[in-house]
Amino acid sequence: MIKRLITPLLAILLLSGCWGARNIDHILYIHSIGIDYKDGQMILYVQLVSFSGLAKVEAGGSREQATVSVGKATGKTFDLAAHQIYQSIQQMVSWGHVKSIVFTKRALRPDVIRNTIDLLSRYNEIRHTIWVYATDKPLDQLFEATPLLLTSSYYSFLSNPEELFRQSSFIRPIRLNRFIARIDEPAMTVRLPYLTLAENTWTEDKKKKSMLLLKGSCFLHNYKLQGCARTSEVQGIRWIEQDIRRTPLAVKKEGKTAATLIIREPRAKWTVKQKGKKTLLQLHIQVTGNIVEQNEPLSRPQLIQLAKKALKQEIRNTYQWGAARGIDTLNISDVLYRNRLSEWRRLSVNGTVPLDGDMFPLVSIDLVISVGGKEKIDYRAGD
Repeated sequence: MIKRLITPLLAILLLSGCWGARNIDHILYIHSIGIDYKDGQMILYVQLVSFSGLAKVEAGGSREQATVSVGKATGKTFDLAAHQIYQSIQQMVSWGHVKSIVFTKRALRPDVIRNTIDLLSRYNEIRHTIWVYATDKPLDQLFEATPLLLTSSYYSFLSNPEELFRQSSFIRPIRLNRFIARIDEPAMTVRLPYLTLAENTWTEDKKKKSMLLLKGSCFLHNYKLQGCARTSEVQGIRWIEQDIRRTPLAVKKEGKTAATLIIREPRAKWTVKQKGKKTLLQLHIQVTGNIVEQNEPLSRPQLIQLAKKALKQEIRNTYQWGAARGIDTLNISDVLYRNRLSEWRRLSVNGTVPLDGDMFPLVSIDLVISVGGKEKIDYRAGD
């Protein structure tokens, strides 16, 4: 009898159990990380999001008040600051649901960036697919800005930028793995989405409500912050960026907006040619546009001509804004590095080529207007 029981008992001992399992309510989940720097100390912020209300909404229940908790700690390194968080949080912490990391402008310095990347690369809970941002606002205020209509911060811009980017594409969001790959490239200028707070745009229950706002882009080269720009100052970037889905273009005639086009999925191709000792860059862009507004009578050729002019001007303005500040906004240095390495070595200083008039590319554009909406495209002017 005893021999018969030995085998089942041994099998039971080998079974994996749930003795170490914890209830989801007993664990605190960090949703976003913030990095600041002051007086030689790293200042770590963490945003906690509750999943209990989120689960109720997804199951069809009513929405509860969105709860966000923000923690702050200081240390010489990221890890030392994190252990200060542990001492006061009073519950088990999970880093496995981190969706984003936000650097303040003063934290975008080589030592802080390298230390942060080193820790995130070694710590196995945090994925390399989290989103990376920069900001000029206090991180506690940024993390306390929740979405509208009691929506959980789990669905905020910090964790879900792709939805907005598909609808209105200006500054492309960047994941940590792409950020790490690009910042180590000797000729690459990394473009980092630049967040701020819109404090006068929305009200909720007759009270002003702060909302996250994509202000523009910050530029980094060789782990150093070169500067930050508003979206309006560097709009030309969208015509050379990858994965642009849908973006508006204002077509002007005599200083007034004559029409608005929605441009879909622009395609850019760089070509580098050598003419004697002179390097010539060419940028060819293919775009398809739909008319969403037409305020002035324009024929199809007129509309295409004015749209091409507006697009070229955006690219030139973006280049000139960067050249005035020593910032390679169009990543011309990287184009040379990948296509004419010997020429890049000859011209570059600290990885960047001189941003003078000779380096501005010859821009050519193929533009097709495919849809005019319910009205005919040329309903007020003949071809």
